[in-house]
Amino acid sequence: MSVTLINPPEKKRVWAGIAESMAYGVYCFPPLGLMYLQASLEKRSPLRCEIYDAIVDDMDHPDFEKGLDRYDLDVVGISAYTHSLPDVQLSIDAVRKRNPRAKIVLGGPHPIMFPEYAIGLRGVDAICTGDGDDAFVELVEAWEGGRSAEGIEGVWFKDTDGSVIKNAARKEPKDLSWQIWPDRSRTRYRDYWVPGAKQPMVTTAVTSRGCPHSCPFCFTYTKKYRMREIDNILDEMEHCVSLGITEVFFVDDLFTPNAQWAMKFCDGIERRGLKFNWGYKTTIAGTTREQVRRCKEMGATKIHFGVESMHNEGLAVHQKHCDTDDVHRVFRWCREEGVRSVAYIMIGGPHERSREDIVKNLDAALTLDPDYAAFAIYTPYPNTPTFDEGAKLGLYAADCWERIMKDPLCGAEVPVVWEQHLKKEELLELLKLCHRKFYFRPKFVARQLLSLESRQELTRLVNGAMSLVKLELVRPGMHEAPI
Repeated sequence: MSVTLINPPEKKRVWAGIAESMAYGVYCFPPLGLMYLQASLEKRSPLRCEIYDAIVDDMDHPDFEKGLDRYDLDVVGISAYTHSLPDVQLSIDAVRKRNPRAKIVLGGPHPIMFPEYAIGLRGVDAICTGDGDDAFVELVEAWEGGRSAEGIEGVWFKDTDGSVIKNAARKEPKDLSWQIWPDRSRTRYRDYWVPGAKQPMVTTAVTSRGCPHSCPFCFTYTKKYRMREIDNILDEMEHCVSLGITEVFFVDDLFTPNAQWAMKFCDGIERRGLKFNWGYKTTIAGTTREQVRRCKEMGATKIHFGVESMHNEGLAVHQKHCDTDDVHRVFRWCREEGVRSVAYIMIGGPHERSREDIVKNLDAALTLDPDYAAFAIYTPYPNTPTFDEGAKLGLYAADCWERIMKDPLCGAEVPVVWEQHLKKEELLELLKLCHRKFYFRPKFVARQLLSLESRQELTRLVNGAMSLVKLELVRPGMHEAPI
C-alpha cells in the first residue's frame, strides 16, 4: 500500500489580512505537519510515504493534477487549513479522478477545529481530530490489514453506508518529545526559504504546539500549550546542521514561554558546541534584555514580535499585556544587542475608527525602527471572539463561514476585514501606504544593501521588493486582494 501526503496548491485560498503577492517569492516554508507524519509512519511501519508539495513549485491545479500521475494514491493524506478549503476540495476531487478507490484523510488545523464540517466534505473518507502522529499510523495500518478504523482514537471516518463513526478523542501528552521529528533528507530541503535569512540553506522547526495566550483575534487551533524537551530539540538541530542547514526559523506561535526557558535553550546550544543561526516569534511582555543578549551570543539573528498596535488602546484591545513604553524598550534592546527585529502590525481593528487613527499607528511604528515590519489588515477569523463580536454588530452573517465549510466551492462571501469604521477599499489602500512608507525609506534600503553578505540574500531582497510592487498593483475585486 502506498501513502502520499499532499500539500495542496494555494490558488483559491480565501486570502485575509495580506495579499497573495506578499507570500510566494518572499517565503516558502516546508510542510512540517506532513513531514512529522512521514517520519512517524516510516519509523513505526514498513510502509514508504512520499510528500507531494504543490507549494514549493507554485503549482496551479491543472499542473498539480498532472503531477498526481507519479503516485499510486492508495492512501492520501491532505493538509487542510480553513482558509484553504477551496484548494483542498479541488485537490480531493483531483485525487478521486485519478483513483476513485483512494482512501483520503484530512489532517491539520481545519479538521481539528471543525471536525463536523471536515468529515462532511465530498470525497473525504476520514479525518484526524488531533495530533496525527499516532492516529494516522494506526489508521493506515488498519486499512493495510483490511480492518475498519473503528476504535482508533483521534479518528472520525465514514462507514460503508456513508454514516460517520466518531471515535473517542486521543489523549494528547503534555510532553511532545515522544514525537519523531522530520527527516529533512527525505524532502526538497534545499528549495525552501525564509524571509530575511542570512544563510544559504534555511529551514523551519517547532518546539511546541498551541499557545498559552488568548488574543481575541487569533486563529490558533488549540489553546493547549505543549512543549518538547530542550535536548530533543537540539538533536533535531544537529540533524539539520549535518545536512548543511545552518539557519532555522522556529515557527511556534510562542517560542519562549518565559525568559528562563530561552536561557536554558541557549545553554544547551553552547554545551553541544552547535553553530547555526536562528530566529523565533515571541511577545513583548515575555522578553528581557538578558534573553536578547544571550540568544544573540548563541546564534540568534532575528526576533519577531507580535506588536499589533502602537497605541495603548490597541494593545489593551488585543490583550498584549504591555504598553508602548515596553514595546520601545524591547526594540531598543534588539538594536543595542545587534539582533534584527521584526514588528507585526495590524491595521483596521475595532479601536481604529478613522484613516487618521491608522496613519498615527503607522507613524508610531516607524519610530520603533525595526529591521522589518509585517503589516496586515485586522481580520475576523471564524471561531474567535473577534468574529463573534462582528456578527453581533451585524457586520456579516454569523453563518457565513459555515457555507464555505459545507461547500468550499460555493463562492460564498466571508469577512476578511473589519468594516465597522472603514471599507475594504480604504483598508487596502492603507495597507499599501504602510508598506510604502516603511520599505521605501532611504534608511531601510541603505541598511539592507549594506548588510548583504551573499548572492542568496540579494535574491531574497529582490523578491521582497517585487512583492511590494505586486501589492501596489492590487485593485479591489482582484483575486489576490485581501478583500
